[in-house]
Amino acid sequence: MKRFFIIAASLLWGAALFAQQALIPGTGIVSPEINADNTVTFRYYNPKAVTVEVSGDFLPTERITFTMDGRERSWDAPGRAALTEQNGLWTYTSAPLEGELYSYTLYVDGQKMMDPSNIYQNRDIATWTNIFTLSAKKGDKGWYYQVNDVPHGNVSKVWYDSPALGMQRRMTVYTPAEYETNKKTKYPVLYLLHGSGGDEDAWSDLGRAAQILDNLIAEGKAEPMILVMPNGVYFNQAAPGVAVNMFQPTMANSRSQSTVEIEDSFPDIIKYIESNYRVKKAKNSRAVAGLSMGGRQSAALSRKYPAMFGYVGMFSGVVPPEVDEATGKDKVLDAVFAAKPELYWIACGKTDGVMVNSLLLNDYCEAQGHPVTFYESEGGHIWRNWREYLTIFAQLIFK
Repeated sequence: MKRFFIIAASLLWGAALFAQQALIPGTGIVSPEINADNTVTFRYYNPKAVTVEVSGDFLPTERITFTMDGRERSWDAPGRAALTEQNGLWTYTSAPLEGELYSYTLYVDGQKMMDPSNIYQNRDIATWTNIFTLSAKKGDKGWYYQVNDVPHGNVSKVWYDSPALGMQRRMTVYTPAEYETNKKTKYPVLYLLHGSGGDEDAWSDLGRAAQILDNLIAEGKAEPMILVMPNGVYFNQAAPGVAVNMFQPTMANSRSQSTVEIEDSFPDIIKYIESNYRVKKAKNSRAVAGLSMGGRQSAALSRKYPAMFGYVGMFSGVVPPEVDEATGKDKVLDAVFAAKPELYWIACGKTDGVMVNSLLLNDYCEAQGHPVTFYESEGGHIWRNWREYLTIFAQLIFK
């Protein structure tokens, strides 16, 4: 009996120890570490690894590769790298970086993996990466994307009924910090749409939409507004993990969809918001904008409902003019401007593949005398641009 008790006690102690070990926080290694000179140091512990590589959107090459030989190596590109043999600790220090949100992953002996010392991660469609935000000075891009000591709005995940699509659907709603205290105030609404393969979490996670609005509103650069981020893939209820069905998000599925379902179902979204939130219901108190597929959807919604939105933003995605050969006119687009939008805003990166269509739309509008604003940035079809576009667009609307 005594022996049985000792064995049972040992098993219980082992189980408790295992549970306790599972709750031990982190690795004890600081990675990434943002240094005073705005370089960033990454650390990874693995004494058995043969190669460790870092891949990130802040690097001069696709990957930087090292071997654990204890020697510091210099590179032609800016930045420095050092691998040490101190108990199997691998390190890499970047060049000084500008204020921005950056993403990266590790490759250990060719196998892609997350940084085990960094709990900050984002999902883009079906790909996970580690992230960090760096601000070199107040007011740079990184400052707007990080959480600062300013009043914070609330972010809710809400379900609404969509009769047009025959299902319950989910969307993300941001309300400004003052919404809970100014009970009699009504607010304008920006409907913000994601790109192919995305969902209602994309703008709040990858786009840092809440942080951008919090910081802009606190500075007085943007009007307090409600931000509505719906799921623009009409056949999906919600993001993976919260929808009824289990599915793998892909760009191919959402690329193949037409905009008709979104056009027909969008009034369901507006009805829910205007029934459940204190909002202004006039045209010039509504804006719609989106990235890539969401930009095309924003353009299509403005064409179908020209009197619904006072502000239209197309980030790296447009509906090009559909010109009648006989008249040289796009009557549907002309009707958008006949409704006198306050702002019709096109933004695109210089190396973005959709620049051709963006220029076609801009050139047609200018030729017809339609007031259009075109913003050109560096880079291509990337979140770095879309966060910048939202930061700019939010300062232009509801003034």
